[in-house]
Amino acid sequence: MTVFQRNIPMPSHIGPVLGRSTYIDDIAHGAKTWNQLCDDLDALLYRLRYWNISVSLPKSEIGKRSIPYLSLEISAEGIRATPKVPKGVMDLPFPKSHKGVLSFLGSLNYYHKFIEDFLVVAAVLYELSEDQMRQGRDISRAHESFELLKRKIVATPMLRHPDIQKPFVVIPHANRWVAGAVIGQEYNGRIQFVRYTGRVLNDAELRYHIAEKEVIAILKTLQVVWTILEGRQLIIYARYSVLKWVLQSKSADGRCVPWGVTLSHWDIEIRKVQKVEDGLAAIMGAGITPREHLDEAVETLIPLKGYVRRHPVVSVEMLGSDFQGVVLSFDAAAKLSTKKGSCGCLPGWKVLKAKGFLLENVTVNDAEYHGLLKGLEMAIEMRLQALVAVRNSRIVLQQVQRLINCNQPHLKKHFAKVELLKEKFGSLRLIHLKREYNLAADYLTTKTLSLDESWGVTDPAEIAHLEHV
Repeated sequence: MTVFQRNIPMPSHIGPVLGRSTYIDDIAHGAKTWNQLCDDLDALLYRLRYWNISVSLPKSEIGKRSIPYLSLEISAEGIRATPKVPKGVMDLPFPKSHKGVLSFLGSLNYYHKFIEDFLVVAAVLYELSEDQMRQGRDISRAHESFELLKRKIVATPMLRHPDIQKPFVVIPHANRWVAGAVIGQEYNGRIQFVRYTGRVLNDAELRYHIAEKEVIAILKTLQVVWTILEGRQLIIYARYSVLKWVLQSKSADGRCVPWGVTLSHWDIEIRKVQKVEDGLAAIMGAGITPREHLDEAVETLIPLKGYVRRHPVVSVEMLGSDFQGVVLSFDAAAKLSTKKGSCGCLPGWKVLKAKGFLLENVTVNDAEYHGLLKGLEMAIEMRLQALVAVRNSRIVLQQVQRLINCNQPHLKKHFAKVELLKEKFGSLRLIHLKREYNLAADYLTTKTLSLDESWGVTDPAEIAHLEHV
C-alpha cells in the first residue's frame, strides 16, 4: 500500500495512529499487550476505511509472535537476519570475476549491521582488483575472507530493539584500517547489542594514533544512529584517555577542536577500560567479541592499506590523568656563532633530578640527541625500568621511533647509542608535546648557555620553580 500526502485537510477526529501519518508499501506494528494491539488495529482499520484504502487479506498476518519482513525476522525480542538461502550461501564458490566479488559484497551490505566486524573482514575483498582476479595472483587472503563472511552471514545474532528509557552503551574499537563500534543496552546485567557501525579509514586517518581512531569510531556511531541516540545518555567504554581529554581540554587544537565541538552537546559518561577489558568482558552479551580478540581473529586478513608507517607520536596530554610513572622531559639549544650547545633534562613532574649540560661544536640536532642520551643515562643511574620521554621537537623522536630515516652521518652515531640504551629499559615511550608543556627543560638549556658551563639543580627554590613552570 502506498499513500502520498496531497494536502487534503484531515478531520480532527482522524488523527495519526501507530505513531505515524504516512506509510510506504507495508504496515508492520507491534504492541506490548493483546488488548493494546486490538485497539491499535481497530483505529488503523477505521482510518483505512475512511480514506477508502483496501488491504490484501491473504498477505496480512495479525497476532503473530514474529513476522518476516524483507529477509528479516521481527519479534518482540528484536530483529534477526534471515537470508533466504543460508544453505546455498555456504555452498557458494569463490567468484571467478571481479564483478562477482562486488556482487557478493553488495548482497552482504544489507546485513552489515548484524555482522560485528564486517568491514574488518571484507576490506581484503574490497581491495581486490580486476587484474588480480584475472591473473589469479595474491588472492589467498581474499579466499579466507570470503569463507569467513559466509560463516558469519548464516550465524548473525539478534539485534535488540532500542529502549529509549535506558542509557545506550557504546564500545568503540579501532585497528590499522577500520574504526567501528558496538551499540548496546544493558539487560539483567548483560550488554545486549542494538547494532554495529563502522567505516574504513581514509589515507590521512590511517596515520592517526590508535587513540584518535577510537574517537573517529565514536563520531561515526553518533552520525549513523543519531536519530536513536539524540537526547539519550551514552556510556562509552574507552580504552584511551584522548576522548576525555578532547571533551575537557582547554588547549585543544587542530582536528581535536571540531571533535570536541561535535561531542560537547552529547550526554556522555566515559568509563575507562584497560587492555584486559577489566570487567567489561564479563558483562558482554552473546555475539559481542571482547575487543582484544577482534584483531587476533583477523591477523591474516590485513589489507594493503593496513600496512602503513607506524603511528606518529601523540601529545603528552593523551597520557591519562591517572598515569603513574616517571616522565623524562628534555630540551636542547645551539648557538650558530659559537657552535656551543646545551641540553637539559629532568625526570618526572615532581623533579627527581635536573641537570644542564654544555656541549661543544654541535648543531641543534646534535644537541637534541645529547639531551635524550643524557636523560636516558640519568634514568639508568636511578635504576628506572619504565620511562616516558617527552620533547616539543619531533625530529629526534620520530627518528628514534623509525618514523623517519636518520640519514646524516653525524647523527647516526647518536642514533646507535640511543638504540643501545633503549635495551636497558623494560618500557620506554617517546612522546611529542607542545612547547608550553616543556618550559622546565627549556629553562635548563637557556640557563646552561648563559652560565657557559654544565650544572645541576640543587637549590630547593629553583626546583620548586621547575615544578611550577
